[in-house]
Order: sequence, then structure tokens, then C-alpha cells
Amino acid sequence: MSHANVNVSELFAEYEADFHRLLAEADEFLAASCASAAALGKADRRLTEADQAVKQMDLEVRALPPEARQKLQEKIKGFKASVSERRKQKEARNREVLLGDASASVLGKSADEHGRAEDMNQSMMDASRKLQEAKRTVLDSEQIGLDVMGDLRLQRETIERSRDNMGKVCLIAVLMLFMMSVAFYFIAGG
Repeated sequence: MSHANVNVSELFAEYEADFHRLLAEADEFLAASCASAAALGKADRRLTEADQAVKQMDLEVRALPPEARQKLQEKIKGFKASVSERRKQKEARNREVLLGDASASVLGKSADEHGRAEDMNQSMMDASRKLQEAKRTVLDSEQIGLDVMGDLRLQRETIERSRDNMGKVCLIAVLMLFMMSVAFYFIAGG
């Protein structure tokens, strides 16, 4: 059983190393002085991969016994907060790229360009909201799946215990039949 825990710990450590690497790469793209839409796209991909690594770590932690989970779950909450913070930074940088520097004057742009930029920003925010709703639905589905897996594991353990008990009951029944036949043999005078 301890061998399985070593594997879980090793997997968790690998996912954690990936997470830190991906977060550092995203930070590099976000910190670039001339962050372009392409750099922000790369940052977004790194953040998505980092989020996937956090989900994998969460799955690994859920496989641990309850007493070993709490410390790692707190760590995962911190990782999720880091990804969320970086996503907010990316959105702010995205707005800067689309609308230009906030301190720059809008006078150099035509009202039409400014209106298109605002429309684009609004449509991005709507799409982001829809994406968040979809993400929440996926996370809810994932949680339901994890709960079902936990229930199935408990049912499997119950079935295995029942099977072990049935084996004992069968052995007892065979012994009782043997004892009854021996007793019958002696009573019948055999």
C-alpha cells in the first residue's frame, strides 16, 4: 500500500514541477515590455496548461487517504489562486494591447476605431463570461465524476468484504455438514 502512495507523491511532484515551469513561462510572456497579442496568446496557453496541471494534482490528492489530503489541498488552493491572478493580469494586458495604453490620449484615434475597440472588448468579456460558465459546468461534472468514482470504490470494497465473508460462511457450512454426517454415522450405529 505504501508503494501506491510513493507513486502518487511522485506524480504530484511531477505535476507541481510542470505547474511552476508553466507559470514562470506565462510570467515571462506577461512581463514582456512589448507584449503583443501573440505573446498574450502564448501566456494564455501556458496558464491553461498550468491549470490542467493543478487539476491533475487535485486528482492525485483525492486518491490519497483523507488524513493526508488537507495539507496538499491547501497547496492546490494556492496554485489555483496563482493561475487566477495571472489570468487577471493577462486580461489587463490584453485590454492594453487592444485599446492602447490607458494613459495615452484617445484623441489620436477616430471615434469609430475607439467604438470598435470597445465593442471588441465587450464581446471578449461576454465570451470570457460564457467560457467561465462552461468551465464551472465542466468542474461541476468533474466533481460529480469524482464523487461517483469514490462511491464505486466504496462499493467495490463492500463487495470484496462480502465475498470474503461468503467464503467463510461456505467453509463453516461445509464443516457443519461434515460434523452432522459424522454425528449421524455415530447415532445410526455405524
